[in-house]
Amino acid sequence: MSEHDDFIEDESAGLDQYAIVANRRQQWDVLLWQMPTMALTGEAFLLTISLAGSTSQVGRIVASALAMVVAVAALHSLSAHRLSELADAAWLREHEQQHGAPEIHGVTWRDRRLAMIADQLHSDHLTDRLVARMYKFRSIAVWFWTMTLIAATALTVLVIAIADPSLLHG
Repeated sequence: MSEHDDFIEDESAGLDQYAIVANRRQQWDVLLWQMPTMALTGEAFLLTISLAGSTSQVGRIVASALAMVVAVAALHSLSAHRLSELADAAWLREHEQQHGAPEIHGVTWRDRRLAMIADQLHSDHLTDRLVARMYKFRSIAVWFWTMTLIAATALTVLVIAIADPSLLHG
C-alpha cells in the first residue's frame, strides 16, 4: 500500500469516528431534554398524592420520599447527560481543528449562538427580543434549579408529614 492509500484509509477511519461521536453527542442531547419532561410528570403525580387532603400520613411520607428520590435521580441524570454531551462536543471540536474542518461544535457554536442572540435583541419584532432575553437564562441551569426546587419541596412535604401532619390536612 502506498502513503496515499494509508492517508485515504486514515481519513476514512477519522470520518467514521467523527460520525459515531457526532451521533452519540446528539443522543446525549436528546436524552438531556427528554429526562426533565418525564421526571416532571412523575413529580406532579407524586406531589399530588403527597399533598392531597385524603392521603394518609404513611401515604404522604412514601409519596414525598419517592418524589425526593426521583428529583435527585433526575438531577443526577441531567448532570450526567450534560457532561457526556459536553465531552463529545469537545472531542468533535478538537477533531474539526485537527483536520482543518469548519468548527461547528463546542465554544465556536456557543459564540455563534450568542451572536444570534445579540442580533435578535435589536430586532423590530417584540417576540424576537423576548426570546433573546429569555435565552440569557441557560436551559440547563433553569432545569437544574427547577429539579432542585422540586427536591426541596418534596423534602419539605416529607418533613411536615413526619413532624406535623395536621398542617397538610387543608
